Amino acid sequence: MSPGARPGLLFLGAAVALAGFCIALPHLAATSTRPVTAVAFGAAAGAGLVIGLLWFAVSRLVLLPAKRLAAETRMLAAAAGTDVSVPAHEYGALAPVAGAVAELALRLAAVRNDQARTVADAIRRAEEQSGRLAALLRDLHEGVLVCNLKHQILLYNERARGMLPATVDLGLGRSLLQIVTRQPVLHTLDRLIRRVREGRHLDHAEGTTAGFIVGTADSRLIQGRMAVILGTGDEITGYVVTLEDATGELATLARRDALLKAATEDVRAPLANLSAAAEMLEEHPDLSPEERARFDAVVVDAARQLNATLERITTEYRAGITAAWPMGDVNSGNLFALVAERCKAAGGPVIVPTGLPVWLHGDSYGLVLLLAHLAGNVSRATGEPSLDLGAETDLRGRFVYADLTWPGEPLSSAALEAWRNDPLAEALAGLTLGDILEHHRSDIWSERARDGFARLRLPLPPAQQTHGRRESAPAPRPEFFDFDLLRQPVPEGALAKMPLRALSYVVFDCETTGLQPSQGDELVSIAGVRIVNGRILTGEAWQSLVKPGRPIPAVSTGIHGITDAMVAEASPAEAVLPQFRAFVGDSVLVAHNAAFDLKFLRMRQRAAGVTFDMPVLDTMILSRQIQGEDGEHSLDGIAGRFGLRIADRHSALGDSLLTAAVFIRMLDILEERGITTLDEAIRRSNMAVELQARERAF
Repeated sequence: MSPGARPGLLFLGAAVALAGFCIALPHLAATSTRPVTAVAFGAAAGAGLVIGLLWFAVSRLVLLPAKRLAAETRMLAAAAGTDVSVPAHEYGALAPVAGAVAELALRLAAVRNDQARTVADAIRRAEEQSGRLAALLRDLHEGVLVCNLKHQILLYNERARGMLPATVDLGLGRSLLQIVTRQPVLHTLDRLIRRVREGRHLDHAEGTTAGFIVGTADSRLIQGRMAVILGTGDEITGYVVTLEDATGELATLARRDALLKAATEDVRAPLANLSAAAEMLEEHPDLSPEERARFDAVVVDAARQLNATLERITTEYRAGITAAWPMGDVNSGNLFALVAERCKAAGGPVIVPTGLPVWLHGDSYGLVLLLAHLAGNVSRATGEPSLDLGAETDLRGRFVYADLTWPGEPLSSAALEAWRNDPLAEALAGLTLGDILEHHRSDIWSERARDGFARLRLPLPPAQQTHGRRESAPAPRPEFFDFDLLRQPVPEGALAKMPLRALSYVVFDCETTGLQPSQGDELVSIAGVRIVNGRILTGEAWQSLVKPGRPIPAVSTGIHGITDAMVAEASPAEAVLPQFRAFVGDSVLVAHNAAFDLKFLRMRQRAAGVTFDMPVLDTMILSRQIQGEDGEHSLDGIAGRFGLRIADRHSALGDSLLTAAVFIRMLDILEERGITTLDEAIRRSNMAVELQARERAF
């Protein structure tokens, strides 16, 4: 039964009940012994009749029009145009509602039309931009590929298709790593991710780009440049690669390489013969003095000219090879980390990056292959499973030495010479170890290092540009004295008697909103680096930004470069300090002007649920012991006397690394003065603090 039939049946039932009641009422009144019952029955029947009539009226005047209006509204909601109408007069009492529905339908249709026009305009503009982009990409001399972080190709131009092998089905969604040699691409992307993650892209000469060379299946060499795509918050979402066919150029380079090699090698033999002839003439006095003098002069002059020509050709050859090969400035810390990862992946020796990071100039991919191969050779030759890898700039700044160090004796020159012909796995164009050395105008040799250790030394060109945010800050931090923090109990037990060089240290530094910790200044950054057995383990560094809970003054930002935006999403000190405490572990803390940094740590340690109660050594106080009160005890002053420099001064990690290098140099001087154990160092430091406190009291 349909819902619409129910009101009619209810009305019919009520009418039948009323008719029956009217027929039976006289009989009931005559026979009933209870008139009240009859009246009640009559009233109930009347009420039923009224209800039925009301239901009939509501159904006819409200429910049925509402049902029709609902169906009409559904039709209007699906209407596409603005020519819609609702006959409101057909809906009786619901006419106002019907009018409102009609008005809403008109507005909905208008909105749909506006939306359709907007979408059409957007599609038209997108098609125009797509056409322009397609035309631009089509006209570019370089091939262009756009990839996501899974290396899937999202966009490419025809120039890129033409550079790649004809057998390759270049298409959207295909992996770039299936088309070209994968390692240079992975290596370059890894470099750029590290650069962006550490914020170095902001002041790096190449920004978010880097060059590389890849090979194809048909033995072509492609010179590329990768630029990462940054999203919100410097999140890397993909990368763009521009490609240029370098096969011809590098082939010419290879032919010139072979030609010049042959020229240099072929000239050496005549030179040797010429020299031998000159010596023979000197031994036979058969010629007259005049003839002999003329001949001798010709021979000597020719030999000198040939030697000069040989040197000139060799120099120009090496310079040309180096200039033609893709080079760039590389941070040794990042370079050595990549070498360590490569050796680990290949099951080779454990590489421990050490020392201060420095900037050098070279082909980073080639240098990673070279250093990883050398590390494997050294490990096999010496039997050492672990090697230190560090960098050092020579005093004149002409070279940056990359040093592989191990306990034991130096390797022979004959062994190193034999390595020069080793082919490098995954190198382009079948390059050998000697080829990479020649590209960098470099060589290798082995020598003694510190006591009981030897090293393999590789000189590399220094960086061609200045790197780092600044060499020095406009406002150096003043000396901060809190004598309650500087005085500390002399340690007891085995730790107290351990040699200073045998201890594990964490050298740390803090950057803050200002210089007044007791007046509301807070941490904005903290970093530390580990020293083990007198070596800075640059691979074991820790750093974190800290949300200070207050604005960072512009004068402080001018020193350390940290802005409010940079710490907006950072964790507060209460969350960061437990992480730093876990990194420190059982190590001895070292800092320059340690009271300043300790004040900030201990102000927040209770809220963080940790304590920093381990022994602390202060390089500023140690400097006072070494030089006396009249010396220059700032970190820059001490580092300058030791000949130490680091590019990113006045960052927490940069200052930690520089302080660590200063501290290692100080250990030699402390040992010379008989300060060899931790208890002796702290006892002398306490004496220096006490003297300083008395001087300030007067």
